[in-house]
Amino acid sequence: MRPMSSNATELRILTLPGGKSELDAMLRRLRLDAADLALLRGERAAMAQAVAATIADVAARGDAAIVEQARRFDDPEFSAGNIVVTRDEMAAGHARVGADLLAALRHSIRQVREYQRHILPGRTKALERPGFSAVHGFSPVDSAGLYFPGGKASYPSSLIMLAVPAEVAGVGRIVACTPPSRHFSDAVLAVAHELKLRELYRVGGVAAIAAMALGTETIAPVDKIVGPGNTYVQLAKRAVSGAVGVDGFLGPSEIVVVADESADPATVAADLLAQAEHDPGTCFLLTTSAAVARNVSAELAKQTQSLPRREAIERSLADFSVAVVCPDAGTLFDVANAIACEHVSLRVRDVEGAIGRLRHAGCVFVGEYSPVAAGDYVAGPSHCLPTNTTARFAGGVSVYEFLKRSSRVTYGPEGIAADAPHIAALARAEGLEAHARSAEMRVRR
Repeated sequence: MRPMSSNATELRILTLPGGKSELDAMLRRLRLDAADLALLRGERAAMAQAVAATIADVAARGDAAIVEQARRFDDPEFSAGNIVVTRDEMAAGHARVGADLLAALRHSIRQVREYQRHILPGRTKALERPGFSAVHGFSPVDSAGLYFPGGKASYPSSLIMLAVPAEVAGVGRIVACTPPSRHFSDAVLAVAHELKLRELYRVGGVAAIAAMALGTETIAPVDKIVGPGNTYVQLAKRAVSGAVGVDGFLGPSEIVVVADESADPATVAADLLAQAEHDPGTCFLLTTSAAVARNVSAELAKQTQSLPRREAIERSLADFSVAVVCPDAGTLFDVANAIACEHVSLRVRDVEGAIGRLRHAGCVFVGEYSPVAAGDYVAGPSHCLPTNTTARFAGGVSVYEFLKRSSRVTYGPEGIAADAPHIAALARAEGLEAHARSAEMRVRR
């Protein structure tokens, strides 16, 4: 990434095709950040080695390793007795939360739960043939581990966005971990109390992933781990995959705004800034109009001046963000689909045409009155979404993340009589005589 500009709130503008090589370098960086970093050299390989060492330490020493990690990164006075967040602590935090915030937390929980119930899959209709039936069904995992960050800020919304889908899916045991920092807020405790969580732990980063995957004296292992986090957390999820299930790559926040001349530059800039303040946040403005790019850039400079996280925003805009002026709509959507972004805001006249061309996105926000922040808190879909181009093949966290698919097959005499010759022919072609006979003997009976 480039060094910070003299005017750090200016959005760098690339015009295609001339700026294609610089854009390609940005996209390659995003893909590399989502890659299996253990196979890469340099800084990322060192990160992977550090992750592996921490996981091995937690596997060997359990709670003692958690305490050591917490003292190193969060609280020098941390002890094993601080790992568990008690129900009394949750209730006390809940009592300290102001009425307005409590109402907002309940509103978020209610609407996320409503949406997740709405998309919950039901039992499929059985496929029937003479003497045969097959049906596809869903069942929840027995236990799920939820990780949400807490190092730079408090994120009660992320706990909602992870725990409510798990609850709606019917997960029997829900475990949540977040760093034991000063940002372990009353709002987080209030959400845990509202959701009646039984297991909330003060464990952060790689140690949390290792504990949920492998277990310690205090934390029993789970079946699947989901949640956002930095590169270390995502690497740790990759490392334990197989011992447990994991979701996709949910890294630092990002947005693509697709805008034409009909878009209000002020609200476009506001959505970009809302992601830039995540520190880091990656922001792309895609347009076919150089004037739109200039107007939005000017709005960014204007609005940034009054924002409390100005330094983080300037760093994100200078180092991780760009406006791309495309020669035509076809090129624009080729770029949008290559970015395959976590959040996509469509600010164009031809909404239906844009939706038809946009193939890859974690969540799409349509029109001037649909701020991405609504998805962060209250709209209903989880804000835990794929990043770093992984929306090409992955979706966000939902009830589906906590459900397993399985099929049930039932044969009767007529059905197996029809299929047995074909089973036997295929089995013998593969040199598997016992397979063939297991079907044929059912016809001779």
